[in-house]
Amino acid sequence: MRLRVDLQRNKDSYTDQIIAVAVFHGSAIGALLSQGAREVWVAPSVRSARSLAQPGDVLLGEEEGIPPEGFHHSLSLRDLLKIDFSGKRAIVFAYTLCKALAPSDTRVMLGYFRNAKAVVEASLQAREEVALVCASDASGEPSLGNILAAGFLARRIQQLTKAEHLEGALLASSLLRAFPDPQEGLFASAAGQRRYRMGRSEDLALASLIGVEDVIPELKEVRVLGAKEHGLSKDRPVYRFGRRGE
Repeated sequence: MRLRVDLQRNKDSYTDQIIAVAVFHGSAIGALLSQGAREVWVAPSVRSARSLAQPGDVLLGEEEGIPPEGFHHSLSLRDLLKIDFSGKRAIVFAYTLCKALAPSDTRVMLGYFRNAKAVVEASLQAREEVALVCASDASGEPSLGNILAAGFLARRIQQLTKAEHLEGALLASSLLRAFPDPQEGLFASAAGQRRYRMGRSEDLALASLIGVEDVIPELKEVRVLGAKEHGLSKDRPVYRFGRRGE
């Protein structure tokens, strides 16, 4: 089996299992599913998230740490883990995560530190290749936190499968050695620094916990919102995630 790590989404197609690595957005989606949400839709813009929402849905997202107008919650992991979302449909605005996905992708799981053990075990079912695709930072640059998480996952997969390392896997694993403590690595990242300045240090601690949940968000459906029909600047793909195996 081959193992590759893309530090950002590239234009290549992926032939087998894809793990989209998104430490903070992935943890938030995992929290929603673990707290009872029946499904989580991910949208690339505030307007597309609003357009997708139906009465009774829960809108989540943030701009500079604050939920946009009409949204119910930010993506603070500390807060989400305290809320009961049983039976709810959640709509999450997560631009950087959507950039790591594509309408043509299949067999996509979300991977992050909190579900690392479960994701590694699930990846062993791949036939040919496991591709870890890191979501970018808000600036569009590679995300240090996501690369570290990808390095952690890649190292565990390689230990279990003796997979052949390809593009980026050795780099991500080598970078991981510079930050053996996930919390330290997340704190050093641009996304971590933003959360620290907003007083959300607890979110950093929670997102850095390794293997504490068995929820694997899995891509179930891709839908394209037409620009004309939904009043958008261009067609927008949106992604529905549910629990793997359900």
